[in-house]
Amino acid sequence: MAKNSKRNKVNNDFMNAVRDAAAMSVAGVSTEEFLKVKSGASVNNAKNTVNNGLSSALDLPCGNGYIQNPLTNPATLYYNSSPVLLTLNWVPLTYAYKSNGFIQTAINQIVDDAFRNEGMIIDSETLDSEELEELRKAVYDNDIEEIKDTIRWGELYGGGVLIANTDQNFELPLDEKLLKNKRLKFMASDRWQCIANGISPYLAKNFTLTDNMREQTTSGITIDASRIGVFTGVKAPYLLRSMLQGWGLSIFEAIIPPLTQYLKAMGVTLELLDEAKIDIIKIFDLVNTLLSPNGEAQIRKRLQVAVDNKNYKSSIAMDARDDYQQKQINFSGLPEMIVQIQYLVCAALKRPYSKIFGKGSSGFSSGEDDLENYNTIVDSEIRTPATPLIKWAVGLRCLQLFGRIPPDLKISWKPLRVMSEKDEAEIKSRKLADMLQLVDRQIMTKQQCAIKLTEDSIINFSEEEIAGISNEFEPDNYNNAEDLLVD
Repeated sequence: MAKNSKRNKVNNDFMNAVRDAAAMSVAGVSTEEFLKVKSGASVNNAKNTVNNGLSSALDLPCGNGYIQNPLTNPATLYYNSSPVLLTLNWVPLTYAYKSNGFIQTAINQIVDDAFRNEGMIIDSETLDSEELEELRKAVYDNDIEEIKDTIRWGELYGGGVLIANTDQNFELPLDEKLLKNKRLKFMASDRWQCIANGISPYLAKNFTLTDNMREQTTSGITIDASRIGVFTGVKAPYLLRSMLQGWGLSIFEAIIPPLTQYLKAMGVTLELLDEAKIDIIKIFDLVNTLLSPNGEAQIRKRLQVAVDNKNYKSSIAMDARDDYQQKQINFSGLPEMIVQIQYLVCAALKRPYSKIFGKGSSGFSSGEDDLENYNTIVDSEIRTPATPLIKWAVGLRCLQLFGRIPPDLKISWKPLRVMSEKDEAEIKSRKLADMLQLVDRQIMTKQQCAIKLTEDSIINFSEEEIAGISNEFEPDNYNNAEDLLVD
């Protein structure tokens, strides 16, 4: 016990020394001035010292004009910032993802929404309709889930890795010419299992895939960088990039304060619920009983008898001079406090409250504004950064299926906003009427109109049907514009 207390004292002294040194560096004061301020020896500036103020509660030095205004002093920002990177502590992140449902939701929900209803569109004018359909089916049947997992681990750990598994030697560069009609299977991993052998995953010549996650050794399978696709998390500034080895930040790096508040509030709530009802039994002559031999055992037995009787009989047998009371804790204001902390968590995550905690908007708000902002975040944080990774994977799939990569291969996305069936029908009807009017005025031919209707999924014509439609203007042969679409 003495050794532990001594060790704790040394650790506390060391942390205090580090804190004081950083505070002096930020404030730009000398050691003597700082010691005078900290010891309270400066008499001239005694009036600036505030006892029992917020600065003392936060363990901040005060006086001598050093932290007179915490809102403008950079030391306040320093004391509320942690130099410890949660992104590098991948084991706590893993267990947090396992144990907390809303952490899983914060990562999985945004990725699933980005790919919702086959939201990724693969297009190329070089490929015919049959090849394009074959490519889309292969990607959605075999590759899309691995791509989504790569993005998930990029959000959680700051780096996700997509590995192209083929029959070729892993240590050599991928030979694209030998990939046609051969085995191609993608496998999702993360930066801690697939380690980049270089100062950055984008500059590494090869990666090491290891299964010894506990010791993080470099023994494992060496994979050439041409077989690796990378998705990094939140971009880090220069000071942190070297520490992160070129990877990004975990999305939970910026939500530690509100997340800590939420977890602590939930723990305190459970403790209060456990102690919501307190039974108070006033025992006559308690002090003298405790002073007698075996007095404590008698009191414990007395209480246990009362508790056992109350549990299954809902009644208590007591001495006439004993007394019994039951007190219940009032929880007024606690639910509102928890909701406000949940709002802080959602604000830090940039997710709507309904997406994380499953409760919709109340009052006059319909939630449309929240969803519009959320859709913008999905586009900027998931879809746009993931497009190069997806294009790389789809290009390899084209090599495996057709032996070539179309030069005009495009990856686009469907809008996230979901319209009702009524609104969608009205828009299609309006587009159809506008096109028929253009045909009626000979601005479009009926073949051009059929192609446009097929592209907009208003009326689906096959290629044979479109080829069989005349491309000439023949307004005199039809009674109205609708007849132009009929052969």
